[in-house]
Amino acid sequence: MIPRPAWLIAVLLCGLALAPASAQRKEPAGVIPPQPVQLNLKVRREGKTEIPLRVHGQANEPLKFLIRSPPVQGRLSDPRQTARETAVAIYEPPADLAITTDRFFYSAQGAAGVSAPVEVALTILDQLPQLTIPDTLEFAPLRTGATSTLLLEISNRGGGLASGEVIVEAPWRIEGKNGYRLRAGDLAIFKVIFAPATGGTFEGVARFTSRPAHSTTLRGTAEMSVTASPTQVILQHGAGDPVRTGTFELINQTDEPRTLHFKADARLLLPPQVTLPARGRISVPIRTASSDVRALDAEIRVVAPDLEIRVPVKAAAPAAILRVIEPGVFFGRVPAGRTASTRLELENIGGAPGEMTWTIGPPFRTTQNSALLLPGEKRGFEITIESKTPGRYRAWLQCKTGAQTFDLPVEAEIVAGIHPPRSSGTVTGGPSSAQVETPAPDEPVAPHPPQQPLAVPLDWFSDYVLPTGVKATASSPTVATVEWPASLSPAARFRVDLRQFSYAEDGSLLVTWLELGGLEFKREGQNYLTTIRDLEPGQPWTVRVLPIESDGQPGERLFAIDFTTPQKLSGLPGISPFRGLVAALLALLAWQAVSRWRRR
Repeated sequence: MIPRPAWLIAVLLCGLALAPASAQRKEPAGVIPPQPVQLNLKVRREGKTEIPLRVHGQANEPLKFLIRSPPVQGRLSDPRQTARETAVAIYEPPADLAITTDRFFYSAQGAAGVSAPVEVALTILDQLPQLTIPDTLEFAPLRTGATSTLLLEISNRGGGLASGEVIVEAPWRIEGKNGYRLRAGDLAIFKVIFAPATGGTFEGVARFTSRPAHSTTLRGTAEMSVTASPTQVILQHGAGDPVRTGTFELINQTDEPRTLHFKADARLLLPPQVTLPARGRISVPIRTASSDVRALDAEIRVVAPDLEIRVPVKAAAPAAILRVIEPGVFFGRVPAGRTASTRLELENIGGAPGEMTWTIGPPFRTTQNSALLLPGEKRGFEITIESKTPGRYRAWLQCKTGAQTFDLPVEAEIVAGIHPPRSSGTVTGGPSSAQVETPAPDEPVAPHPPQQPLAVPLDWFSDYVLPTGVKATASSPTVATVEWPASLSPAARFRVDLRQFSYAEDGSLLVTWLELGGLEFKREGQNYLTTIRDLEPGQPWTVRVLPIESDGQPGERLFAIDFTTPQKLSGLPGISPFRGLVAALLALLAWQAVSRWRRR
């Protein structure tokens, strides 16, 4: 018989032996499932990538991996077990090259249950594109005006996307669009056109903006359809002429006529265009303006829709060119025993300083015999005559500047008194001579007026009879307007001179015409008019109007007119132009008489 305590112990042991196995493996409270590893991986876009799935440490039991949240962009396979505690999933990236990141979440399941999900972050890498381009394109020789075409093929032998533009420069161009966007294996074809406007051998490159380090060499040769000879023009000028001229020839080497246009510096004067016959040639004249005396370095462009020729043009500044402004020196009538003077006006129209010397025969004299003038300078020099013997005198003023020489006639008539002008008689004489011509014995002589102390040329005075429509109006004490019909001259530019009286040191009367600058000429209807300002109040004035010819020089005067500006104070008696002129002459004569009396 077994004692009771032993029997109880045996019963308990049998119960434990017969208990289910699941009851024996029950985890104690507080045990957690194994934790999966969070991943941050880089994958390539091309192909598929195995993503390893595992847990931290060792679970010492078989594990199952679950995809809790699939990828946002790409595709992911179900996990495949590779060991008790590891698995892999196959990831396939999206085709869209703009997507470069993706992610998914997975969990691990063990005896203790399923873990919280963890993230697998993916960075998608693209393979670099690799452009395949030709090294060189050789174009066939052609003539300017024609074109040649070759195809340029480029392809992407790498991966990713090659995006950019094909860039070429003249004389090449791309027909159509020049952009490309090539995925792996794609091909693009461009039509490259060689269109030279000038002759010669050309070499350029086709550049690809997606691969700046690589380029395709472009080569071509062109023969000119039109040539210029010489290739550079040097302008020259003749003695005494500031205008510089030259020519070049254009030769047409085609069987068709060509119309060519010229584009050049405004200082070069040449026709706007020429028509060149088939297989013909033509000479093109070039010149500069007479007022342009600066050195020149310019270019003429001969252009057509398919052609451009550049012809350099050079010219040195012309040497000094001195000239006398008036064609002669004319005193008019001079009282016997009196000294009269006039001025010799010189001008340098060249591009360098120059010196002029001159000589003259008696009874004429000059205060100096030489002058140095700068480019564009004008200067006047005095010539005088004094004789007691009545008659007509003529001498030659011999001028010399460098290799340039010319003779200028100088004329005067010495009279016992002031005579009305006579047209009879002939002036004779030669260089460095002065001759006197007396009236023929049977020539009627008009009675002499009373002896006058002074004789002056008629050019000093206004017109006795003015052309119809000419008038001068003094609108204020300092302003006057001169008006004349446009029918007096075809010119569109004019010059206005103001007469001025003065005395020389010897007491002789001098009269000069002073050019008024800054005047504006207006066309109103059938008349021209100009306004003269800054005049002295209450004074008589004489002005002359001269047309400016096409060569830029003043022509014969159109008219000379008198007017008087009013006094500033009102109520004073008016003075007519004629009375004002007489008063001025009388005042000058009185001044001369007083000066002579003082010298005695």
